[in-house]
Amino acid sequence: SSRPLPNTTHASNLATFFCLSRPSPSGPALPPELILQILAHPTRWLLTHSGSAGPIRVVNKDLPIITLRPFTTEEIQTLQRIVFRFRSKDQGFSWDTPNHGTYGGSWTWFEAVVRSGKNDDSDGPASHSEGEDKVKKRFELQRNRHAGTRMDNYEIVFDDGDSRMVELKSFLKEGDVLEFRACARFPAWVNNVDEAKVEVWCVDDLASRGRSH
Repeated sequence: SSRPLPNTTHASNLATFFCLSRPSPSGPALPPELILQILAHPTRWLLTHSGSAGPIRVVNKDLPIITLRPFTTEEIQTLQRIVFRFRSKDQGFSWDTPNHGTYGGSWTWFEAVVRSGKNDDSDGPASHSEGEDKVKKRFELQRNRHAGTRMDNYEIVFDDGDSRMVELKSFLKEGDVLEFRACARFPAWVNNVDEAKVEVWCVDDLASRGRSH
């Protein structure tokens, strides 16, 4: 599918709307409904949230390594895509040799977590106990390769309409935050994260707000 353009802004989409809605020497003005369909194309989506982290080493715990700012109601309604990109490996050894090089028996993994933002006064991650009390939904994204010998690159995408996005949006309310967690369970299990990035893309809802700007 088409990738969003990272430099697209509401201002540039608004300028495109007004340009296409006026006649020019090359052709007539386009109907507003057609212009809005053009601006709903993935290349015109807006990057509303992003965060990055790494390198980081997580030992025998669940750690929010990226916490995005709270969502607004409009962002939830226009949410189109969430992209999780990361490069990681585990500790590189275990006694469970039959599973080496596979994803079986792996005790390091990554999660996307929807957490309530109510009464959250800090801009950073909540404490573990406080954060767990506010967790609304956890989505396992990916396990590391068991006893991996090298870093692997992963990209997990939630798209509008797929089952994970539908479920995530059913839990996500105004003020809630999305966390990206690196997890490791049991002594000696280590989640080594070289780098990680999360991006949230929304369609520009010009139909409801564009003409007021």
